[in-house]
Amino acid sequence: MNPATVKSPPKRSEQKRARETKCKILNAALKEFSAAGFEGVSTRAIASTAGVNHTLITHHFGTKEDLWKAAAEAIFDTYTEQSEKYLQSLGDLEQPQRVRELLRHYINFSAEFPDFHRFMIQANRGDSELLNWFTDQYIQPYSDSELDLFKQAQKLGLMPKGDSLHVRYLFMGAVTSIFTFAPQFKRLSGTDPFSKDIVEQHIDYIFTIFADKDRQA
Repeated sequence: MNPATVKSPPKRSEQKRARETKCKILNAALKEFSAAGFEGVSTRAIASTAGVNHTLITHHFGTKEDLWKAAAEAIFDTYTEQSEKYLQSLGDLEQPQRVRELLRHYINFSAEFPDFHRFMIQANRGDSELLNWFTDQYIQPYSDSELDLFKQAQKLGLMPKGDSLHVRYLFMGAVTSIFTFAPQFKRLSGTDPFSKDIVEQHIDYIFTIFADKDRQA
């Protein structure tokens, strides 16, 4: 029997297992970093959450800083992929409806991936060099893109007049608070903030609060 025909399938199997292991580690890292920040969690804790041997983190990612950066890349890649797919699904909608739908998508994404914003909140509390890298690599490019959307929304009366960057952060805070404080909200209200009905209600509230009443009058 040719040895090559015996060794090839295990190699493919090993590659698949390696990908699955990296995915488990990344998901665990995102969860732990979002909850406790870079300084607040160890790679051993991440390995425990992922259910893998601690040495596999070093093998696949290197240092904890490298793993943190990989987690940042993964969550922003997810956001980009989801946003581009949603944008393509809108087809030839008129601009007012298109802008509104893109804002709606941002809120839905925040509900579906609450660790996206939790990760960013924790990044502001950690190492300044990591924060600078994170801001330059991801926050600045995405901010520039989103500011264009917010300026369009302001012209259409979907957002109040004023500094677009300031309005963007006001919007982000209003959108994400119910999901960031989900356990508190659920305890106080007895309802799940991630349920479809509550998310839809939240979207209606956000659009009502942020609409420029003078512009829409």
